[in-house]
Amino acid sequence: MNGITLTFVKNIETDIDEMNNAINTASNIVVDDCLIAPISEPANAREEQAMKQSKDQVRIHLPKTCTDDVSDSEVTWGGKVFRLDSDSVVFMDDNTPTRWNRYFRAESVNG
Repeated sequence: MNGITLTFVKNIETDIDEMNNAINTASNIVVDDCLIAPISEPANAREEQAMKQSKDQVRIHLPKTCTDDVSDSEVTWGGKVFRLDSDSVVFMDDNTPTRWNRYFRAESVNG
């Protein structure tokens, strides 16, 4: 399997304004060797609901070499923007024979 490079855009709180509201700055996190694929068989109620609503959703697998926090970020793939909406599922490196050991679910926010 060949992975692809994905750029995750994550808003990070960098300051607070005079009204005590968070000021966020977008940070790009580039991760090489990712796997991404549409979800065709739902594994839980949330995925089932998204399918019934005809929302595109994908599963993104990150390589073992990636230690970046990409949770709650957005990624563009296939001309669509997807928001990661789940915590990563991490597998033990020693028990994972492939290069990828964690994954996220993401749902399209623009179609």
